[in-house]
Amino acid sequence: MKQKFSYSRVDLFWTCPYQYKLVYIDKLKAKPDDDPASALYEGSSIHEAIEKRSVNEGLELYKKHFKEFNEAHELELFKLELAMKKALEQIPHCDEYEHMLLDEDGFIGYIDGLVKVDEGLYDIYDFKFSNNVNGYKDSGQVHLYKYYFERLTGNKVRDLYYVMIPKFSEKYTEGCDVEKLKQKAIKFYDTHDVTFEKVEFDRKKINFFFARRALMLKEKLFEKRYSFKCGWCAFQKYCSTNGKDKSELIDDSPKEVSLWD
Repeated sequence: MKQKFSYSRVDLFWTCPYQYKLVYIDKLKAKPDDDPASALYEGSSIHEAIEKRSVNEGLELYKKHFKEFNEAHELELFKLELAMKKALEQIPHCDEYEHMLLDEDGFIGYIDGLVKVDEGLYDIYDFKFSNNVNGYKDSGQVHLYKYYFERLTGNKVRDLYYVMIPKFSEKYTEGCDVEKLKQKAIKFYDTHDVTFEKVEFDRKKINFFFARRALMLKEKLFEKRYSFKCGWCAFQKYCSTNGKDKSELIDDSPKEVSLWD
């Protein structure tokens, strides 16, 4: 089998070749995010709750990411519990979660949810803990999953869906009225439901993906590409000082990173 690649790996290269180099070539590893409202930790916790059909298991996964808890963490737990309950109420049970796609060409990916419609016919669900559906509709991820699922299994995909779990985004700030925020969160989830955003398959997105992968394999310079996404990069200080400030790294030695993303 060839070297593994994934949608997220190629997408990272397209977002910023330099960040791609830091992660996959230099194998640098950033310190864990300590933000109680970390999108990564909250998203993975929501996925856990949906897949295990358990709010408690989802909340326990969130807790494992932090050594200490304060009022900000407790507020996020409260908000997450509301979101998880809404998700479990409104997202039907899938026939399979985290279906792995592993092709001989090296591609690897995981389908969040597969729903069997008929013999040999499925719908694909991709769970998103976000209110920004338009930010995902341009993505080629679910299109790529359909392509490889049909190629690997011989089954067909009927429909593609982004399953949008509503997110109450107000965060804890020092001196804020936590109880007031909790009441706002309750009202938010009373009036916001999970939505199933159907995506029409677009073969051009598959072509774009492979064109970008070809560029990735040929790349030699790995230059920085500045955008609004820099605000979420884990290597901001390292990047802005051309590697002099290593305070964001776990240590200076290379680290193995999983390609199974």
